[in-house]
Amino acid sequence: MTTNLAAIGFMVSWVLGWGVGGSLIDAGLIQLGVYSLETGQLGTATTFSLWTLLWGAFGWWLYNRFTQAAPPE
Repeated sequence: MTTNLAAIGFMVSWVLGWGVGGSLIDAGLIQLGVYSLETGQLGTATTFSLWTLLWGAFGWWLYNRFTQAAPPE
């Protein structure tokens, strides 16, 4: 049961990190004037696509790190 709760906690944390991180990056780029919400959603779509690729790669790396077998002694 503990393993299942850990997996659920990991997934919830990962999804929250993706959403919050993407939103913060998007808000920062809008504040810096890189793009505007009034000119369409291409900037936001690009930001979230790139963030999804980066965050997904990080999640995959963590998954492999946490699930690799312990080296034999």
